[in-house]
This record gives sequence, structure tokens and C-alpha cells, in this order.
Amino acid sequence: MRANWRLIVGIALVPGAGVIFYFGVMFAAFFPVMKPLMLHQTVGFSPMVFVWLFAAYILGIILMIVISALYEPAAAYAALNANTGTRVTFSSAWAVAWSNAGRYIWLAVLRALIVTAPILLFGALFVGSVVLSLTHGRVGANSSEMIEIFPLILLFYLGAMVYAVLVMLRLVLAVPVCVAEDVSAWKGIRRSNQLTHGAKGRIFLLALLIYAIGYAAFLVVEMVIFFLGAMVALAGMLLHLAMAPWGYIGIGVGAVVFLCAYLFWLALIAGAYQTLFAMVYQDQRLRLEGAAAAQA
Repeated sequence: MRANWRLIVGIALVPGAGVIFYFGVMFAAFFPVMKPLMLHQTVGFSPMVFVWLFAAYILGIILMIVISALYEPAAAYAALNANTGTRVTFSSAWAVAWSNAGRYIWLAVLRALIVTAPILLFGALFVGSVVLSLTHGRVGANSSEMIEIFPLILLFYLGAMVYAVLVMLRLVLAVPVCVAEDVSAWKGIRRSNQLTHGAKGRIFLLALLIYAIGYAAFLVVEMVIFFLGAMVALAGMLLHLAMAPWGYIGIGVGAVVFLCAYLFWLALIAGAYQTLFAMVYQDQRLRLEGAAAAQA
């Protein structure tokens, strides 16, 4: 990744920009509600406000799913070729994703269903049993049995997290499989399940390491940006600069710097994860299927 960081980070800037755009859409959706609060006015919750918020949320989720579904094969293609010494371009990597856009979007939907469907089903059964117990008077609102529900909720949450991580570890190689072997989404999932055999712990530790490094880097950059912003604000106060327009200009510049740093950070993290999955895919093919299969 270090040797090809411009390509890998450049490809990852697209989903990073999508995340920031999604935040902007949600802020615009919430602004009609936030504006009266900032002006100390009465907040009016009309039905159209809720419709607008819900529509913005759904459209943002769909947008992020599509962007992520197309980004992963583009990043996997770049990483797989970089590992073999083949140079690719930004446009050629995204062309690979667009050439089979339907397959990769369907793959993203399948993975989401595999991970979330059992959790939602079990959660619905759990909530339904609690509601029935309350309805039939088995659990009183003021009884000690009510307290027992909260540990069960915590256990359900932890169990859902463990299940999601274990299943995702089986599916992380599906995109590199589809890109390298040109197979369908369902076959890519089955192949990922086979190729992750004996490597799930290694994948988890490497992914956790990337997360820890990324989180630490984010905290450091955040502290540096806020420290510099505080120093600029202090200098403005000492020079008796008026809030308008210099203060607003400073806030705007600081916001732009923070967004640029956040975008670059998102691209680095996304590129690191996709490079990890592509390298593990090639390494597992070499381990399980031999050098000839890994180079095919």
C-alpha cells in the first residue's frame, strides 16, 4: 500500500466523499428542526419534517450501499494487480467495478442479509416474547422480573456482535474472489467461506490493528487541528479582530481543513482494509491451492 498509496487512496477518496456528502444531506435534513432551537424558538414537528428526515435517511443509506459496493471491487482490483507488479490506473480500476455493477451491488445486499437477517429475526422473537409477557401479566411493570430483562438485552447485543464479526470474517474475501476469478456473487461468498479456513484469527487481528492505528492517528490529528485553531483564535483575540468577518472566516477555514483531513483519513483506512483483504485472498490461495492457483 505504501508503494501504491496514491492509487489506493485516490480510489478510496470516492467513498470517503460519499460519507461526507451523506453527513451533509442529513445535516440539511435536520436543519429545519435545529434552526428554531438555535434561535430559541418553538420547535414545530410537522408530518412533512418527519417524511423529509426519513426520506433523506433512506436515500443516504442506499447511496452509501451503492458507493461501497462499487468501491470494494475497484480497490481489490488495484491491490491484486499491485501485488503482482502490474500498474493500473484510477479509471481502469473503477471500470472493472462498473463493468459488473449489478453483481457487486447484489453481493453487498447478500452479505448484509446474511449478517443481519438472523439478528433481526432473533431480535423480533425476543421483543415479541417480552411484549407477550407484559401483555399477559407475566412480567409486572414494577416487579423484579422487569430488571431481569436488561441483562437479557445486553446478552442479546453481545451475542449479535459476536455473530456479526464471525460471519463477516467468513465473507471478507468475497469481493477479491469475484474480481480475481470472475464468478457470481453467491459463488464468491461460498469461495470466501472456503478460503478463510484457518485464517479468521489472522484477519481479525490485522483488521483490529488497522482500526487501532487509524483511531490513534485520528485522535492525534484532531488534537493538532483543534490546538492550532485555539492558537489562531487566541491570536485574533489579542489583536482585537472583530468576529465578523474574521472570526467566521477562521471557522470556515478550520472546518474545511478538518473535512479534508477527515476525508484523507477515511481514504487511508478504507484503502488499508481492502488491501488487507486482497492480500489475504492471494496468500490463502497460495497456502490452500498452491502457487499455480494463486497466480491464475
